[in-house]
Amino acid sequence: MRRFSANYIYTGVFLKNGIVETDNNGTIINIIDTKGDLRESSKLEFYNGIIVPGFINTHCHIELSAFKSKIEKKITLPSFIKKVVSLKKEIPPIDYLKPIEIADTLMFKNGIVAVGDIANTSYTITTKKKSKLYYHTFIEGIGLNDNAEKIFENIKLLFEDFRKESLPASICPHAPYSVSKKLFGLIKQHAEKNHSVLSIHNQEAASENELFQSASGGMAQTFYAMGVDIQNIQKTGKSSLLSIYSDLPQKNNILFIHNTYSSVQDIDFAVANFENSFFCLCPKSNLYIENQLPDINHFLKYPHKITIGTDSLASNDNLSVLDEMFILQSYFTQITLSQLIQWATINGAKALGIEQNFGSIEKGKKPGLNLIQNIDFDTMKLKEESTVLRLI
Repeated sequence: MRRFSANYIYTGVFLKNGIVETDNNGTIINIIDTKGDLRESSKLEFYNGIIVPGFINTHCHIELSAFKSKIEKKITLPSFIKKVVSLKKEIPPIDYLKPIEIADTLMFKNGIVAVGDIANTSYTITTKKKSKLYYHTFIEGIGLNDNAEKIFENIKLLFEDFRKESLPASICPHAPYSVSKKLFGLIKQHAEKNHSVLSIHNQEAASENELFQSASGGMAQTFYAMGVDIQNIQKTGKSSLLSIYSDLPQKNNILFIHNTYSSVQDIDFAVANFENSFFCLCPKSNLYIENQLPDINHFLKYPHKITIGTDSLASNDNLSVLDEMFILQSYFTQITLSQLIQWATINGAKALGIEQNFGSIEKGKKPGLNLIQNIDFDTMKLKEESTVLRLI
């Protein structure tokens, strides 16, 4: 047994000088609220900081780790997509593997215990099989042409590759602008049948909305330049989310990723029409690509639906949930530390459907324990010097 204490333990509330007891496998067996009156006791490990559950990174692409520092900042999403497509042609498969391992190790070091990870190939399987992290892999469907059945069959083969290795996975659409109506239908049917957790990139660029509203803008121009036929994208006069909502299952857990240009109406609509919707914020990636952040005020009335992601090393210099928390706090000072911890832990666990084991410090769970150090205890805010130490 191990016994941990700190200035505060976060259990949904801050327990001053609380104690957490775990068995040797990291399962929580007891939580003691000392009411702030901590006394010397046997084998007690005391730390300066706040003990929180392990972080849940609900959006990553470790498959793209080989692209680190290869894409310029602030080039906007259409140019970023074009660059990713180009790099995928240039970099041989063997060169993906080591960076993937490094990314996995980096996330472990940064206190992440579970990841919602995007995949378009089988490159990450070897690392995920031996990883100390829990991964739910989102196999992306991409295709605007009329060959939806063949595309979907190939996606299913990749899906089965993960499932054969006992790696949790689901098939999901990449984004509103990259999936044909027919392919959307096949993915939706599969998701409803398998009760899958889903993920979709959503409104990451203003030009995504323009594409559906007027068939114009930077994304439309980039597709034309790349020779991509966008005739299968229906011009609706509405935002991208409102344009494709009927193509998504309404009862599945679904993570809307980025939401950088989502309006209040978009968010309200998603909550009203999708029973188990969540909104993943990836602020460092948003600043890297678009130099823009979502307006957090659009989401604050749904605090139980906000999660945090890092995106990939193609659009980030680190894979740290704590870094993302600090960025959000820096730009939106009204966010409390308690809210940030919830978004980084239990909300993400619920989004991935793993809250029975992860996301909160509760008896019987094995959530991992992190120590957030260098806190401003007077204001209960993160500082630029704040760091995370993985305890379990």
